[in-house]
Amino acid sequence: MVNTTQTQIIEKRLEYTDKYFLRSKEILEAENINPIVRYQVFARRDVAELEGVDEAAAFIKNSVGDRGKVYTLKNGQKYATGESMIKMEGRVQDYIDLETIYLSITSGALTGDVDLDALRQGARDIYQAAEGKPVFDFSARHFAPHLIPEIAKICQEEGFAGTSTDIGAKAWGNVGLGTTPHALFLAYKAHMEQNNIDGNPTVEAAKAFDKHITKEVPRTILGCTFNRELSDIVETAREGIPVSGTRIDTCGENYTEASQNVKLPKLNVSKKYKQGKGVTIASVWGLRKGLDNADLGNLKLFVSSGFNANKTTAFIEADKIYQKMYDKPLFDAIGTGSFGLKNLIMTTSDICAYFDENKQIWIPNSKVGRTELPGDRLEEIL
Repeated sequence: MVNTTQTQIIEKRLEYTDKYFLRSKEILEAENINPIVRYQVFARRDVAELEGVDEAAAFIKNSVGDRGKVYTLKNGQKYATGESMIKMEGRVQDYIDLETIYLSITSGALTGDVDLDALRQGARDIYQAAEGKPVFDFSARHFAPHLIPEIAKICQEEGFAGTSTDIGAKAWGNVGLGTTPHALFLAYKAHMEQNNIDGNPTVEAAKAFDKHITKEVPRTILGCTFNRELSDIVETAREGIPVSGTRIDTCGENYTEASQNVKLPKLNVSKKYKQGKGVTIASVWGLRKGLDNADLGNLKLFVSSGFNANKTTAFIEADKIYQKMYDKPLFDAIGTGSFGLKNLIMTTSDICAYFDENKQIWIPNSKVGRTELPGDRLEEIL
């Protein structure tokens, strides 16, 4: 069962939800885009005994009712990374703003007790390593719901520039930050494919964002959903959309489009931060150069994905060299949420398929690199 504190939070869950999901739902409702999709929830670490999945699945089912289906493993079962612990099916508008809470429930339960002193030190180390670049707290999905405002307050005290939830942003006297998640672009892709609508889902979602979201919100567009973090942003900007920046959050399964053939200068940093899959110095270097070459050098570049103090230090060294070479920053801001905590077990949720109502079949639909995982042991909640 969901405990009393979580019940109280769920009752006012919109305050605890990452702002980009709330804005995405607003856009989808305004544009009447509501395909049937399948989500999957998984963790990147094996778990000897699951916790939190009963509570998270109950929250999802109670939220969608008969409008959707929920399939789940059970608390106490052994879990191996590479399989789903929860899957859900239904209209995307019913699910898109639930993600922060159910991931917070599962991540919080699997992680267990959090050393807030160690977390504070981790936040302080990241902020100091950033050497003046803005750092934003994107941790809401990684920690138990009741910790979201407390962790945001710690981040505010340690110098962070903001956070992604309204409840956390009260520490800054502000509201939650964030623009476009992968789920928005995947919802657009599903809608466009089954209705035979030509075009680029990233571009079309960005158009709708600009149309429906207040102008005070920066037009920072996530470009990596389809592993085209450079070409999709260039196309979006050339469509006349007032893009102010882009965020790169390429998953660890992919080499980025922009990292191909990048030759880095000598860097005194760990090899794992230089090149390879995910968000590396080479991927950001290639993206920055690509934007400059496309006459989009004015766009801000926001990096996220695993930015602990060591990764931040490595990227700052690369930034200094880039500035010496080209008289401009390599990147402009950082989003982080793990703070380098070793015991943290983060769960992730992705759209992985949509149901084509014309053909009556499920069709794969995921961000590149994140195909659907097995779910043979899942049982439906009735």
